[in-house]
Amino acid sequence: MTRLLLSPFAAMAKSTIQPCQRREVAATGTLLEPAFTCTADKAQRPCVSIQQTIRDCIRVRSAFPLFLFIALMGVSLPVTSHARLPEQTARILVGAAKIDVTPLNPVVLAGYGSRTKEFEGIDTRLWARCLVIGKTTPVVIVALDNAGVPAKIRARLVARLHKEGIADERLVVAATHTHNAPTLAGYAPILWAGRTTPDQKQRILDYTDFVVAKMESVVLKALRNRHPMTMDWAQGTVSFGGNRRVLRDGKWTGFGFQRNGPVDNSLPVLAARDADGKVRAVWVNYACHCTTVGSRNHIGGDWAGYANQRIEETFGHAVALTTIGCGADIGPQPSGSLKDADRHGLSIAKEVQSLLKGNSTSLSGPPKVSKRTIQLPLTQPKPRPYWERKLKDGGFEGQLAKFMLNELNTSGSIPQKVEYPVSAWNFGDKLAIVFLAGEVVVDYSVRLNKELDWSRLWISAWANAMPGYIPSRRVLQEGGYEPGFSQVYYAKPGPYRPEVEDILIGAVTEMLGESFAASDKQPPAPFHHNLIPNSEPATFQRVADWVSAPKKNSEEEILAKVRNYVRTARPGVQKIVKNAVSYTHLRAHETRHDLVCR
Repeated sequence: MTRLLLSPFAAMAKSTIQPCQRREVAATGTLLEPAFTCTADKAQRPCVSIQQTIRDCIRVRSAFPLFLFIALMGVSLPVTSHARLPEQTARILVGAAKIDVTPLNPVVLAGYGSRTKEFEGIDTRLWARCLVIGKTTPVVIVALDNAGVPAKIRARLVARLHKEGIADERLVVAATHTHNAPTLAGYAPILWAGRTTPDQKQRILDYTDFVVAKMESVVLKALRNRHPMTMDWAQGTVSFGGNRRVLRDGKWTGFGFQRNGPVDNSLPVLAARDADGKVRAVWVNYACHCTTVGSRNHIGGDWAGYANQRIEETFGHAVALTTIGCGADIGPQPSGSLKDADRHGLSIAKEVQSLLKGNSTSLSGPPKVSKRTIQLPLTQPKPRPYWERKLKDGGFEGQLAKFMLNELNTSGSIPQKVEYPVSAWNFGDKLAIVFLAGEVVVDYSVRLNKELDWSRLWISAWANAMPGYIPSRRVLQEGGYEPGFSQVYYAKPGPYRPEVEDILIGAVTEMLGESFAASDKQPPAPFHHNLIPNSEPATFQRVADWVSAPKKNSEEEILAKVRNYVRTARPGVQKIVKNAVSYTHLRAHETRHDLVCR
């Protein structure tokens, strides 16, 4: 009797779904399950799987016969090999794309002022990567492999995209801050003032035009690539970033590895998945300088480039984007080689894979966008006689003096404030992504994670403008490169005032509102302590083992030289604080233009 009752419904369900021939995936040589077509769909679109056909039939017919069919045929919902599908949410149009922006002609690289010649080779390609979320009023982020994108260059992209309906406030242009990409027009203007030939200047302008056109192209491509997807996010940790500001008696002494300095090990990840649950776009964010490779005069994306590459290898057809958090005073540990950069990128890819296989939080979208421009105060600029004296000094100070005298001659005064854009994307009450301009020190992440709910917070820097370093009150008190001499390269007349921190923090907390405020019982964020193990004991042990082991004659000669050097060596530092400093780069061995933008 039961069989007779079910037969009409089973017949209806089976007639709705017609099996097609099995298809072979050429790339892997594996067979997929049978492909099916929903006959109730007038477009007769083929589906990759029976599960997708069921979804389409639910859309166009009553679901009741299908549920009976599922029971009869033993069909189960899919579990993908890449990730566990989060709790189902409404789908939204999401598109992602990338485009190669590796220079076609010789051009000077940004990042290290000691490099005044055009690049000499290519280690890895450079990319502009884009993620678009939404249909009629989408939000757009472009992540560019570059040291920094000045506000005027972003404005050119805004003008180009206006015809596509992309509003200014809905576009974010972020830089990975790789120190092995060409300099863009207007970036750190004093660095190159008086130090480039006319041909070099023209090639910088040409590459800037090239990049603007490429960024427009990648946005248009991502717009065309939009498909209904679900989005989810998760937050993990990686720990290769170490605080680089070496301190002695509370004052900056140079670059190195300050083990007890604050860091931000958080790794927020946003994923977009297609109807089958496969990851199609991955966006990650980590607070660390892209300086692993060092001043090697080659094109490359550093650890962020390798992270994108490794993530795309992991997820097959996904497009990956990497942005940088508040890592202005954070450096990669260890560093010095392409292998180090690749290992850092791989550590991110592994954490992403783990996060997206586990529990994640579903997002609806597009996000609510807020944006404002605040004024960050500088110290009182010096008067005209000061700059006239400095003009005679030459060098970077002389070029800055020339710049300031031009300001006085054209506008009558030197600006005492810096216009600073701040924007945020709110995905309901699930996630707030904050975008800060310039090189923001880690203290801002530490404080925002204290005043706001760090479990729902994502902070990106190097976004929408490049005003230079943004120091905290603490960093200003300690002094050194970030709050001090770096201001020269970015054409600022002097350091920021201490209240800059409160102004910026206040703007962010006000924009996000009470819904993202930290509760009284919120535990401290677990991201801000160094997790990098001390490798010094193991290193000394390896040296001791080598000294005591049998050696060839050539090795004995080397050891004899080393012993002689040890007897004649003198200390390079006056005092070492236990468990605080791993190593110190002596200031005497570095010139100022070697330090720029590090």
